[in-house]
Amino acid sequence: MSPSPNNMLGHYFSDVSLLATALTHPSHVNEFPDGSDYQRLEFLGDAVLGLVLADLLYSRFSDLPEGDLSRLRASLVDQSCLAELAGKADIAPFILLGKGEQQDSGRQKPSILADVLEAILGAIYLDAGFPAAKTAIEHLYDSLLDDTLPLSSITDPKSRLQEWLAANRYASPVYELLAEAGPPHDRSFKVAVTVDGRVWGTGEGRSKKAAQQEAARAALVHTVS
Repeated sequence: MSPSPNNMLGHYFSDVSLLATALTHPSHVNEFPDGSDYQRLEFLGDAVLGLVLADLLYSRFSDLPEGDLSRLRASLVDQSCLAELAGKADIAPFILLGKGEQQDSGRQKPSILADVLEAILGAIYLDAGFPAAKTAIEHLYDSLLDDTLPLSSITDPKSRLQEWLAANRYASPVYELLAEAGPPHDRSFKVAVTVDGRVWGTGEGRSKKAAQQEAARAALVHTVS
Protein backbone atom coordinates (compact mmCIF):
# COMPACT_ATOMS: atom_id res chain seq x y z
CA MET A 1 0.00 0.00 0.00
CA SER A 2 1.47 3.35 -1.04
CA PRO A 3 1.78 6.01 1.68
CA SER A 4 -0.31 9.14 1.75
CA PRO A 5 -0.26 12.25 3.95
CA ASN A 6 -2.22 10.45 6.68
CA ASN A 7 -1.28 6.81 6.01
CA MET A 8 2.15 5.26 6.39
CA LEU A 9 3.18 1.62 6.80
CA GLY A 10 -0.49 0.69 6.58
CA HIS A 11 -1.44 2.82 9.59
CA TYR A 12 -4.01 5.62 9.33
CA PHE A 13 -3.11 8.37 11.78
CA SER A 14 -5.70 9.91 14.06
CA ASP A 15 -3.19 12.63 14.91
CA VAL A 16 -1.71 13.55 11.53
CA SER A 17 0.67 16.01 13.20
CA LEU A 18 2.63 13.03 14.59
CA LEU A 19 3.23 11.75 11.08
CA ALA A 20 4.18 15.24 9.89
CA THR A 21 6.79 15.48 12.63
CA ALA A 22 8.13 12.01 11.84
CA LEU A 23 8.72 13.09 8.25
CA THR A 24 10.47 16.37 9.10
CA HIS A 25 14.27 16.44 8.90
CA PRO A 26 16.17 18.87 11.19
CA SER A 27 17.35 20.83 8.13
CA HIS A 28 13.73 21.73 7.36
CA VAL A 29 13.18 23.02 10.90
CA ASN A 30 16.30 25.17 10.55
CA GLU A 31 14.53 26.99 7.71
CA PHE A 32 11.01 26.84 9.19
CA PRO A 33 11.49 27.10 12.99
CA ASP A 34 7.79 26.77 13.82
CA GLY A 35 7.86 22.99 13.29
CA SER A 36 9.46 20.05 15.07
CA ASP A 37 11.89 17.51 13.64
CA TYR A 38 11.78 13.73 13.90
CA GLN A 39 14.66 13.17 16.33
CA ARG A 40 12.62 12.57 19.50
CA LEU A 41 10.26 10.24 17.63
CA GLU A 42 13.26 8.42 16.17
CA PHE A 43 14.51 7.77 19.71
CA LEU A 44 11.14 6.34 20.71
CA GLY A 45 10.73 4.32 17.51
CA ASP A 46 14.16 2.77 17.93
CA ALA A 47 13.16 1.47 21.36
CA VAL A 48 9.78 0.15 20.18
CA LEU A 49 11.39 -1.54 17.17
CA GLY A 50 14.01 -3.22 19.34
CA LEU A 51 11.40 -4.62 21.73
CA VAL A 52 9.11 -5.92 18.98
CA LEU A 53 11.97 -7.58 17.10
CA ALA A 54 13.27 -9.15 20.30
CA ASP A 55 9.83 -10.66 20.90
CA LEU A 56 9.48 -11.86 17.29
CA LEU A 57 12.95 -13.38 17.14
CA TYR A 58 12.55 -15.08 20.52
CA SER A 59 9.37 -16.74 19.25
CA ARG A 60 10.46 -17.59 15.70
CA PHE A 61 14.01 -18.78 16.39
CA SER A 62 13.40 -20.89 19.49
CA ASP A 63 16.68 -22.82 19.20
CA LEU A 64 19.04 -19.84 18.94
CA PRO A 65 21.13 -18.80 21.97
CA GLU A 66 21.17 -15.25 23.28
CA GLY A 67 24.29 -14.21 21.38
CA ASP A 68 22.89 -15.24 18.01
CA LEU A 69 19.56 -13.59 18.77
CA SER A 70 21.37 -10.34 19.61
CA ARG A 71 23.41 -10.43 16.41
CA LEU A 72 20.32 -11.23 14.38
CA ARG A 73 18.39 -8.32 15.87
CA ALA A 74 21.36 -6.00 15.28
CA SER A 75 21.39 -6.94 11.59
CA LEU A 76 17.69 -6.12 11.28
CA VAL A 77 18.04 -2.63 12.75
CA ASP A 78 21.28 -1.53 11.12
CA GLN A 79 21.20 1.49 8.84
CA SER A 80 21.34 -0.37 5.54
CA CYS A 81 18.47 -2.69 6.46
CA LEU A 82 16.26 0.13 7.71
CA ALA A 83 17.02 2.24 4.63
CA GLU A 84 16.10 -0.65 2.36
CA LEU A 85 12.80 -1.16 4.18
CA ALA A 86 12.08 2.58 3.97
CA GLY A 87 12.70 2.43 0.24
CA LYS A 88 10.28 -0.45 -0.21
CA ALA A 89 7.68 1.50 1.77
CA ASP A 90 8.14 4.48 -0.59
CA ILE A 91 8.71 6.91 2.27
CA ALA A 92 11.30 9.13 0.55
CA PRO A 93 8.93 11.38 -1.44
CA PHE A 94 7.19 12.52 1.75
CA ILE A 95 10.29 13.55 3.74
CA LEU A 96 10.51 17.30 4.42
CA LEU A 97 14.05 18.57 3.90
CA GLY A 98 15.80 21.92 3.90
CA LYS A 99 16.95 23.29 0.54
CA GLY A 100 20.57 22.32 1.11
CA GLU A 101 19.70 18.75 2.05
CA GLN A 102 17.40 18.46 -0.95
CA GLN A 103 20.21 19.58 -3.26
CA ASP A 104 22.48 17.03 -1.61
CA SER A 105 20.09 14.17 -2.52
CA GLY A 106 18.95 13.82 1.09
CA ARG A 107 16.02 11.57 0.20
CA GLN A 108 18.44 8.93 -1.01
CA LYS A 109 20.71 9.02 2.05
CA PRO A 110 20.50 5.74 4.02
CA SER A 111 20.98 7.61 7.30
CA ILE A 112 17.95 9.84 6.71
CA LEU A 113 15.76 7.01 5.40
CA ALA A 114 16.62 4.86 8.42
CA ASP A 115 15.96 7.67 10.88
CA VAL A 116 12.60 8.58 9.34
CA LEU A 117 11.45 4.97 9.36
CA GLU A 118 12.16 4.70 13.09
CA ALA A 119 10.46 8.04 13.69
CA ILE A 120 7.31 6.85 11.90
CA LEU A 121 7.25 3.76 14.10
CA GLY A 122 7.51 6.02 17.14
CA ALA A 123 4.66 8.13 15.79
CA ILE A 124 2.47 5.06 15.27
CA TYR A 125 3.16 3.99 18.86
CA LEU A 126 2.06 7.39 20.19
CA ASP A 127 -0.94 7.55 17.86
CA ALA A 128 -2.42 4.11 18.55
CA GLY A 129 -0.34 2.29 21.13
CA PHE A 130 1.96 -0.70 21.17
CA PRO A 131 -0.34 -3.17 19.32
CA ALA A 132 -0.52 -0.87 16.28
CA ALA A 133 3.24 -0.37 16.26
CA LYS A 134 3.79 -4.11 16.56
CA THR A 135 1.45 -4.80 13.64
CA ALA A 136 3.28 -2.28 11.46
CA ILE A 137 6.67 -3.78 12.35
CA GLU A 138 5.48 -7.34 11.74
CA HIS A 139 4.26 -6.40 8.25
CA LEU A 140 7.43 -4.44 7.58
CA TYR A 141 9.73 -7.33 8.49
CA ASP A 142 7.59 -10.26 7.40
CA SER A 143 9.77 -11.25 4.43
CA LEU A 144 12.96 -10.97 6.48
CA LEU A 145 11.76 -13.22 9.28
CA ASP A 146 11.49 -16.41 7.26
CA ASP A 147 12.34 -19.33 9.54
CA THR A 148 14.31 -20.96 6.73
CA LEU A 149 16.71 -18.03 6.31
CA PRO A 150 20.23 -19.06 7.42
CA LEU A 151 21.50 -17.10 10.39
CA SER A 152 24.88 -16.59 8.71
CA SER A 153 23.27 -14.63 5.89
CA ILE A 154 21.73 -11.97 8.14
CA THR A 155 23.99 -11.56 11.16
CA ASP A 156 25.70 -8.19 11.25
CA PRO A 157 28.77 -7.65 9.01
CA LYS A 158 31.22 -6.98 11.86
CA SER A 159 30.37 -10.31 13.49
CA ARG A 160 30.53 -12.18 10.18
CA LEU A 161 33.91 -10.64 9.36
CA GLN A 162 35.29 -11.41 12.83
CA GLU A 163 34.10 -15.02 12.61
CA TRP A 164 35.51 -15.52 9.11
CA LEU A 165 38.91 -14.06 10.03
CA ALA A 166 39.16 -16.23 13.13
CA ALA A 167 38.19 -19.37 11.22
CA ASN A 168 40.83 -18.64 8.58
CA ARG A 169 43.58 -17.72 11.06
CA TYR A 170 43.79 -14.02 10.23
CA ALA A 171 44.48 -11.29 12.76
CA SER A 172 41.52 -9.49 14.28
CA PRO A 173 40.22 -6.51 12.28
CA VAL A 174 41.14 -2.98 13.32
CA TYR A 175 38.68 -0.12 12.70
CA GLU A 176 40.14 3.35 12.14
CA LEU A 177 38.20 6.61 11.91
CA LEU A 178 39.30 8.36 8.72
CA ALA A 179 37.06 11.43 8.75
CA GLU A 180 33.95 13.01 10.21
CA ALA A 181 31.94 15.89 8.83
CA GLY A 182 28.58 17.64 8.91
CA PRO A 183 26.60 19.67 11.47
CA PRO A 184 25.90 18.22 14.93
CA HIS A 185 22.39 17.03 13.98
CA ASP A 186 23.62 15.18 10.88
CA ARG A 187 27.20 14.00 11.38
CA SER A 188 28.78 11.55 8.96
CA PHE A 189 31.74 9.29 9.66
CA LYS A 190 34.16 7.42 7.42
CA VAL A 191 35.92 4.35 8.76
CA ALA A 192 38.49 1.91 7.37
CA VAL A 193 38.94 -1.68 8.51
CA THR A 194 42.42 -3.16 8.29
CA VAL A 195 43.60 -6.73 8.62
CA ASP A 196 47.32 -7.42 9.13
CA GLY A 197 48.02 -3.77 8.31
CA ARG A 198 46.15 -3.79 4.98
CA VAL A 199 42.91 -1.92 4.29
CA TRP A 200 40.17 -4.42 3.44
CA GLY A 201 37.29 -1.99 3.21
CA THR A 202 35.94 1.47 4.01
CA GLY A 203 32.46 2.58 4.95
CA GLU A 204 30.45 5.67 5.81
CA GLY A 205 27.56 6.17 8.23
CA ARG A 206 25.82 8.61 10.52
CA SER A 207 27.49 7.04 13.54
CA LYS A 208 30.89 5.44 14.02
CA LYS A 209 29.16 2.11 14.61
CA ALA A 210 27.21 2.35 11.35
CA ALA A 211 30.37 3.30 9.44
CA GLN A 212 32.19 0.31 10.95
CA GLN A 213 29.40 -2.00 9.82
CA GLU A 214 29.61 -0.64 6.27
CA ALA A 215 33.40 -1.03 6.28
CA ALA A 216 33.03 -4.62 7.46
CA ARG A 217 30.45 -5.24 4.75
CA ALA A 218 32.94 -3.99 2.14
CA ALA A 219 35.72 -6.10 3.68
CA LEU A 220 33.59 -9.25 3.37
CA VAL A 221 34.14 -9.01 -0.41
CA HIS A 222 37.65 -10.36 0.31
CA THR A 223 36.18 -13.49 1.84
CA VAL A 224 34.41 -14.51 -1.36
CA SER A 225 36.94 -13.29 -3.94
